Amino acid sequence: MTGAAGRAIVADDDPAIRAVIRSVLAADGWQLREAENGARALELFRTLGADLILSDLQMPGMDGLELLRQVRSVDDTVAFVILTGAGSVENAVEALRLQADDYIVKPFHVDEVCLSADRAVNYRRLLRENRLHQQHLEERVAEQARQLESLLVDAIRSLAIAIDARDDYTGGHVERVSRYAAATGRELGMARDDRRALWVAALLHDVGKIGVGDGILKKPGPLTPAEYGEMKRHPEIGAAIMDGSSFLRPGLPGVLHHQERWDGRGYPAGLRGDEISLHGRIIAVVDSYDAMVSTRPYRGERTRGEALEEIRACSGSDFDPAVVEAFFRACDRGFPVDPEMPVLPERAEIASCAARG
Repeated sequence: MTGAAGRAIVADDDPAIRAVIRSVLAADGWQLREAENGARALELFRTLGADLILSDLQMPGMDGLELLRQVRSVDDTVAFVILTGAGSVENAVEALRLQADDYIVKPFHVDEVCLSADRAVNYRRLLRENRLHQQHLEERVAEQARQLESLLVDAIRSLAIAIDARDDYTGGHVERVSRYAAATGRELGMARDDRRALWVAALLHDVGKIGVGDGILKKPGPLTPAEYGEMKRHPEIGAAIMDGSSFLRPGLPGVLHHQERWDGRGYPAGLRGDEISLHGRIIAVVDSYDAMVSTRPYRGERTRGEALEEIRACSGSDFDPAVVEAFFRACDRGFPVDPEMPVLPERAEIASCAARG
């Protein structure tokens, strides 16, 4: 045999057959165990393992096909050859369906057994090597994907922070909003991919303000109708930016809809109720909350209790009541970090919301 010898089990209720196979395999260096039936062979396999099993088809108790079925349920990389003196087409088909490597009808020549065993062992070795190679490739691809995502997240965060700076927010606004949003999404039972899209949308919800002039964005007093009309374009500008990237595109609805209101008074499209994407409804709540507790040049911050009272008061008008309730549950838990979302080093500590007063 050209394949490297290893551990083999011969299962046959005929001692003469076992003796012939033992002499052939032992000459090639195999460590051989013998079993008079399938049950004993299975016991040996589970206890000692095997690289090769040669089994009679018809044996008292557990037959060869059942032995094959049991072995394959444990390890499908073990070479398995069926030997039978009473074979049928049905048996052969079933053996191959169960992934037997060969099906030899007695009487056989010893060279035929050697060749069959050699082919089976080499095939199963190649199968193991291919799986290890495939696993290695998958691990490399996964690692490259993680590195690429890390670079994208860094770039997204840098852009979001730049937008924050133009909007005169205190540090950490986009990080807090993305964390609040992800925690609220988990309370609503959103799947991982949906939460990932929500996280991206929350981080970049104001990216469209890149197209709004500083004279409007930083104006300390009320905006004129024309200026407000220009400001109201930022969700659509942001959505156009998101649409240009396959990585960002899933977050597009949240960016486009985060200024819509539950009762239809929002912008840019005046959507109401479930016409607004769930991502947009969530960001509307968490962004409003963080804006209220943040100091701005044209007004001071509200207390946490005051902000929470305002969120509650606007439930059913500005905000989706179900989202508000999920937000309060997440708030009570301290907005735990979602372990399935990218980690952002925060520039400002996220205060606990355990107390609503």
